[in-house]
Amino acid sequence: MADYTFLTVHRPAPAAMAIALAEVVGVTAAEVDVADESDGHRDWTAAVLCDRMSLTGDLALCWDVRVAPRVAPPPPTEAEAALLLAALLGTTVLHPAGGVVRPSAYWAATPDGIRTRARVLDEDDTSEDGPPSLIVDAVEEPVAQLPRARVERILEAGQDG
Repeated sequence: MADYTFLTVHRPAPAAMAIALAEVVGVTAAEVDVADESDGHRDWTAAVLCDRMSLTGDLALCWDVRVAPRVAPPPPTEAEAALLLAALLGTTVLHPAGGVVRPSAYWAATPDGIRTRARVLDEDDTSEDGPPSLIVDAVEEPVAQLPRARVERILEAGQDG
């Protein structure tokens, strides 16, 4: 089974997410179930389950994706899937940098195929009523869809990805 966590700059519609995930994983769109945090109806037998949670700040959505073990051939790595989704949906897709100590360490994949390190931080927000607010503090290469992010070398552990 493959598990992915993605953060996206834009908020694709659930149907567009299902079509893109189907193409990335190698199943049909009918085998992908995408649901918001408030959606009570799920197809728990779907080959791909995707929970989407709204965000504010520099990022619009968090995707929690689970691919069933029965999917063959094996789905791509999280890094490969992020690049494919970015190209298919036209949005920058971030995924956690594997094996790191700091939760702020991410990789960003852009629609034009750039992969660069990124630092994601919780934005100071005194209101706890709304969705989480995340900012992309820094990237190692410029990302057009993240104009507020500083461009600098990121000295966090986890250079794999």
